[in-house]
Amino acid sequence: MLKYGATTDDFALVALKNHENAYLNPKARFYKRRVTLKQIRKSPIVASPLRLFDCSLSVNGAAAAIITKEKADIEIAGSGFYVDRLSAFESEDMTTWQATKLAAEEAYKQAGAAPDDIDVAELHDAFTPVEIISYEDLGFCKKGEGKNLIRKGKVSLNGELPVNTSGGLKAKGHPISATGIAQIYELVKQLRRDAGERQVSNANIALAQNIGGAGSSISVHILKKVSS
Repeated sequence: MLKYGATTDDFALVALKNHENAYLNPKARFYKRRVTLKQIRKSPIVASPLRLFDCSLSVNGAAAAIITKEKADIEIAGSGFYVDRLSAFESEDMTTWQATKLAAEEAYKQAGAAPDDIDVAELHDAFTPVEIISYEDLGFCKKGEGKNLIRKGKVSLNGELPVNTSGGLKAKGHPISATGIAQIYELVKQLRRDAGERQVSNANIALAQNIGGAGSSISVHILKKVSS
């Protein structure tokens, strides 16, 4: 907020977007539970400037995935994993996570892809500002411009780059260890055109970013739809 001019209204728009997506997701904690912008803006302060609706909710849950060498309709085109300092305040810049940038760079390289090639993404929105920071670290925009993506609706369900179509950790829920595989599950549903009301049109390349600790361990995966 101090460095790049983001506001609490920007955070509220991230929360609203993800709750609107979760409303359409039968797997989400907030499925068919409408949350308004007014509710988000008026919710109690948890740790200033973050309000209740800026924070993901812990839930019980499990997820599983089978990875095979057999020919399949979805492939893992790129995968990157990096570690960094545990404490965010030890970093040179608290508005970025180097591990995200390095993991993304590795995944893009393996996949032969660039940020502009991504059709849909699931990001680790444990708190709303984290999603905005991740837009920038993943190369979806320049540093400091993440706020513009949410303001202009680029990352909405019907935007150029839909983010957290599942509702994200914010509104789907955050079952901690199951979260990363749950992201993969959502993206596979999208790539298979099986996401129902929240289906993204022409989704062929997807990105998942999962964060452990306060940015101390971060993975980025890129999935591709394989032509039959």
